[in-house]
Amino acid sequence: MNITKQEVTLYDAITPVTVSSSTDVTPIVVTATAHGFATGDRVLIYGHTTNVAVNGISKITRLTADTFSLQDEFTGKNVTTTGAGAGSSGLVVKAPPVLMVSEMRNIVIQVGTAGSATVNLKVAGSLGRPASTYAPAYGPRYDFPNFGATVIPLNPYTFLQIIDLDTASTVNGATGIAATGTDLAKQYEININANKYLTVFPATWTQGAITVKAILVTNA
Repeated sequence: MNITKQEVTLYDAITPVTVSSSTDVTPIVVTATAHGFATGDRVLIYGHTTNVAVNGISKITRLTADTFSLQDEFTGKNVTTTGAGAGSSGLVVKAPPVLMVSEMRNIVIQVGTAGSATVNLKVAGSLGRPASTYAPAYGPRYDFPNFGATVIPLNPYTFLQIIDLDTASTVNGATGIAATGTDLAKQYEININANKYLTVFPATWTQGAITVKAILVTNA
């Protein structure tokens, strides 16, 4: 029996940043005070309203200490606004790795928080995009979902149920891992159910730092 193991750090004591606004122009300019990002960084934005084109994984161009513009992570082209109006709210973090998990049998994540964290983390999985999206008309993502962006048939992903290894209790995907002013140091097994892509991101956050490490094992 050949056992393959992969260890990945998704977040290393990161602190999300609140998004306060976005512009309804192309390129979209996002305001997130003291964001700490550099030009070329990949970021994940989740929960932005009105101008929902902001959500998902993009590369950025740093404009000031508080602002950056968004570019497609594959082509570098400016992300196009929705035209629905300027947006507000949501969180931005340096984008975590998107894990290829279709060959994996067991995945365990270790979650730690610090600073009396108040946060909700969700595990997102996808079988990949439909074959019709591989055409150039739908852009360069091909099979890769854009985690954090709006869930639609052309961008399918869902939140996965996980198992708390301390209590053996289930944590439903829609519920997520919650820390409410008390720091976590816990492990969870992920029910991947033959998903191809997987990542973790904060759905809500008020305070505290987040560390997430994953171990992926296949017994093939």
